[in-house]
Amino acid sequence: MGSLRYYARGVFALFALLLPVQHATAETVEAKLSTGIIATADFRTGRSAHPAILLLHGFLQTRHAPPMSSLANTLADRGYTVLTPTLTLDINRRAKSLACEAAHPHNLESDVGEIGFWIDWLTGKGFRDIVLIGHSSGSLQILEYLVKTPSPTVRKAILTSLIPIISDRNERQQTLDLLRKKPQAAEQGLGRYTLAYCRKNYAAPPRAYLSYATVDNDQILANLGRTRVPVEVIVGATDTTMDGGWPEKMRSRGVPVTIIEKTGHFFDGEQEFDLTDKVEASLKSLPTGK
Repeated sequence: MGSLRYYARGVFALFALLLPVQHATAETVEAKLSTGIIATADFRTGRSAHPAILLLHGFLQTRHAPPMSSLANTLADRGYTVLTPTLTLDINRRAKSLACEAAHPHNLESDVGEIGFWIDWLTGKGFRDIVLIGHSSGSLQILEYLVKTPSPTVRKAILTSLIPIISDRNERQQTLDLLRKKPQAAEQGLGRYTLAYCRKNYAAPPRAYLSYATVDNDQILANLGRTRVPVEVIVGATDTTMDGGWPEKMRSRGVPVTIIEKTGHFFDGEQEFDLTDKVEASLKSLPTGK
């Protein structure tokens, strides 16, 4: 049965390649943050019976990065209202992924603030049932938002590839020790750090770097236990960025965790269909009305 399923998907994918791709038309919207920076997002209106979906990209990427971009297209085509913002990272109308070597004054707190901004934007448009979907660091940022004071319009979060942003333990501790001795150094100069795929070349002030680097496994698990918004996690079985036993640790916090076989951190290839199936099943299980 499984092989037949994948054969059918393969035929469908091949057939789709022969046809022009026509996704629901996205409107690019701009909005000014309290900092004066202009933030951008793509917005597509769907059926009122469906929840509105906010999808958030991964580390230093934009709304055009997979797997969230392809998932957004599919959900919009299937009638969901979809909002895909690009985190500004303190850059006006940011349209490109940011290099490791670029200056990174942004921090986790400002990212979380932007999530809240776009949720308020959706609420202001009249949407009262909102689901948040993130990938990788986008999932981590959404979780940080959920443990603060989330909008009552947020009904659920689906966090894909939820892991800490990789950092160097010794480097992190040395930076913490420095700021204990010299608090004034928090915003002075740019260090060169290891963060995610940036290896000794992530250029940031110490405090901004630590805002991401100190969110470890223990904090993520604590946050999963603290949020009152229903959360589901989806991970790939072959995700090499994930510690052994990580899905079980999240389940120990009462969080449903789905493991998609034969896929890694980005849900590439055929497993993109699996991710879409799991997300849609989760959305359809959301009760209507509050």
